[in-house]
Amino acid sequence: MEIKELANAITDFCMENKIFNTTFRDSEIKKRIKEQLAASDPAFIEGLINMMIVKTKGQEDIDTGRLIELLIELEKMRLELEYNR
Repeated sequence: MEIKELANAITDFCMENKIFNTTFRDSEIKKRIKEQLAASDPAFIEGLINMMIVKTKGQEDIDTGRLIELLIELEKMRLELEYNR
């Protein structure tokens, strides 16, 4: 998945499921996530993965299929960054 597409999908999912506690607009969050993903920082990606897992654990009405899809994309990106250096 392309970085821009992944950033949009993550933001939409997180805003829809109230994972982000913020007053920022969706467009600003998408921009920041896209910038961080493009910066290729494995620590940011790992933190995002952990936050999504922790904040969705107790939610019953979550789209787990979509969550898993996003987590897999993030984990692939993180692993590529850590082991292709």
